[in-house]
Amino acid sequence: MQLTERVKNCNGCSACVVGCKYVCVKMEGPAEGRTKKQPVVNEDGCSKCNACILYCPLYNPVQLPEFKDFYEATEEHENRNMPEIYRHTMRTAKTGQYTEFVGTLCEIAALKSLMGDKLRPNLKVYPLICDEEKRAKDPACQACAFYK
Repeated sequence: MQLTERVKNCNGCSACVVGCKYVCVKMEGPAEGRTKKQPVVNEDGCSKCNACILYCPLYNPVQLPEFKDFYEATEEHENRNMPEIYRHTMRTAKTGQYTEFVGTLCEIAALKSLMGDKLRPNLKVYPLICDEEKRAKDPACQACAFYK
């Protein structure tokens, strides 16, 4: 079964890619009517362990910190390889080094979910403002659980 069938309004955060220890989830798309890539599971390699779902911040919600300041996204922030960024951020923070992460609220929720719903004290998180025009075009972004 594909993840998007189990997770209503998947926001394409890519936490499921990092959570899959069998490397069976990859991001593809975006599909018609969407602005972000969506996860696709290679059913042949999937062991049905559900790790991909367990790390999904929509399926298992996390509590985000309150943010006072938000930052404008640049073109540099579009189409980033989020699984690689999550892994690098978690590895660096785990060593105790001062680490910075810049992302949208859904990307911050994904990172927090991957880190066991905790953010290390040496990890500084900078939230990006989601572009209102882009959010209006994507049903998942319109239903975003992280923007109130």
